[in-house]
Amino acid sequence: MPETRKPYPFLTLDPLTLNGTGARGATDFSPVSGLLSPPHSAVTKPKSPLSPLSPGFTRILHRARSLTSLGSKRSKRPDAGIAYRLPPELWIKVFMHIPLYLLPAVTLTCRSFNILAQPLLFSTISTHPAASPSLALRGPQTSKYRKRISERLEFFFSPRISPSIVECWISPPAPEEDAPTDDIIDTIFDSLSHLPNLKKLSCRYVRLTPRRLSVLQNLQLTTISLESCFGEIADFAAAPSVPLQEVTFKYPDAALRRGKACLLFLSPTHLEQLHATTTSILPILSQSPPFKKLRSLDIPIECITSDLLIPALLRCPVVDHLSLHTTDCIPRSLMESLPEGVLPLLSSYSGPHYFAAPFLRGRNAKTVDISVPCKPHGLAVSLVRLDRSLMSLSFLLEGVELPAPLLGTIHHSFPTLKKLAVGQPALASAEINAVLQAVPRHYTLSEITLHIQGRDKFNLWIPPDEAAADAVSCFSKCRAALLQTYPSLQVVRLMHGSQGARVMWRRSALSGLFVQVAA
Repeated sequence: MPETRKPYPFLTLDPLTLNGTGARGATDFSPVSGLLSPPHSAVTKPKSPLSPLSPGFTRILHRARSLTSLGSKRSKRPDAGIAYRLPPELWIKVFMHIPLYLLPAVTLTCRSFNILAQPLLFSTISTHPAASPSLALRGPQTSKYRKRISERLEFFFSPRISPSIVECWISPPAPEEDAPTDDIIDTIFDSLSHLPNLKKLSCRYVRLTPRRLSVLQNLQLTTISLESCFGEIADFAAAPSVPLQEVTFKYPDAALRRGKACLLFLSPTHLEQLHATTTSILPILSQSPPFKKLRSLDIPIECITSDLLIPALLRCPVVDHLSLHTTDCIPRSLMESLPEGVLPLLSSYSGPHYFAAPFLRGRNAKTVDISVPCKPHGLAVSLVRLDRSLMSLSFLLEGVELPAPLLGTIHHSFPTLKKLAVGQPALASAEINAVLQAVPRHYTLSEITLHIQGRDKFNLWIPPDEAAADAVSCFSKCRAALLQTYPSLQVVRLMHGSQGARVMWRRSALSGLFVQVAA
C-alpha cells in the first residue's frame, strides 16, 4: 500500500472559509489558491507557479519521481504501483482541477502525492493569524505568538512551498506601534526575496521603514495593497518608482497629507489600475507626470467636490473605467459634464446614477454599473441622458418591485444592449412574468441576471440547496416569458439569498435549449 504521511502539526485547513465562486479567504494557517478554480471561471488567474518553466518545478518533479520509484519497489501487491505509473507532470494537471477543500485529503494519500499536491494549496498566504489580537499583547502570549509565526514562516519559505506562492498578506493583529512585532515583520520582509513567483503583496498596519521599502524595490511585484501603513518615508520621495501595475491605498483622508512619498508606488509608465479610499490621492495625481497606461481609476465619491479633480483626471489620459465608491452620504455636484479633453476614452462607469451622465456624456458609453440603490424614477431620468450605444447595464433599486415603465425605458433607450443585471429587489416568478409581459421586445439582449425571491420570503435563512431549488423552479416558470421578450437570450443567471449565490443557464447552440451550468 502507498505510504501515508502525517500532516504538519501546525497546518490546519478550515473548509468553512471557502465559497463556491472561486474567491477564497486566507485564514489562520489556511492557504488561498487561485490555481484550483475550474477552467470556465471568469476570473483572470495568474500563470501557475508550478508550470514547467517556473523555478522549483524541476526540483519538485525530481523528488516526486524518487518517491514514486521507491514506493513501487516497496509494494508487494502487483497492482499497487499502477497509480504511480503516470508522470508527475500529469498528476499536477489532475490535482489542479480538484476543488480546494478536497485537496488536503489528496496530500495525505501518500508521500509522492503530498510532494506534488501540497504546494498547490499555497497560492496565497497570510503570514499572521486572521484574528488573534490577544496573542501579541503581553506576557507568555507574546512568546507563543512569535513561535507560531516562526513555524509558519519556516514552512512558507521552504524550497518546496515558496515557488508556488503568488500573493502574500502581511497583517499583524495590531498596529506595530501598539504591539512588539517589529523584528518579526523585518524577518518577513527580508524573506520575501525567497519567493521567486511573488506578484501581489498586501500590507496592513505595517510601518514602512527605509529597510522595508528597499526590499520592495528589489521585488518583481505587479500589485500592492497598503492599508493604514504608516511611517516616515520622505527620503524615498525622489527614489525611482516601483514598476507596479495595480496599487491600492486604504487610508483615512488625514493619513496621506504628506502624500508625495506615495509616488514611490505610482509608476507613470507601468501603473494600470489605481484604487484609493482617500481624497488625498488627488493632489498626488495632479502633481505627477501623466500615467500613460492607467486604464482603471477607483476613487471616493467625495472627490467630486474637489477643485483638484479635473487636474488629477488630466494626468490620466487613457482611463476607460471610472469607479466612484460611496458611503451613506452622497455629495451633490453642479458638474454637468467633463471638460473637453478630460478622460476622452472613458466608456465604463460605476457609482451613483447621478454622475453617470456627467462623466459619460459625449463619450461612447459601453458599461454602466449603478452600485448604490436608487429610486426607479431617478434612475430612469439618468439613463435617458446616456448614449444609446450602451452594451451592459446593472443597477440596484429601492423598494420591492421592478416597475415595468423603467424596464420599458431601458429597452427603448438602449437598442443595442447586450447585458442586463438587476441586483435588487428580489422578485417572485409571478412578478417577473408580469413585468416581462408589459414591456416591448428587445432583440439584442443576450444575458440577463435577476434576483429571485424564494418560496418563503419571511424566512431569514434558507438552506442553500433549497434556495437553489427555488431558483430552478422560478426559471422553469419564467423561461417562456424570457424568451418571448428577449429572443436572442443566451445566458440567464438567477441570484438567490443574501450572499450572492446564483444558478446559471446557458443556451445550447445545437438544440436551442437552456442547459444549467456552473455559475
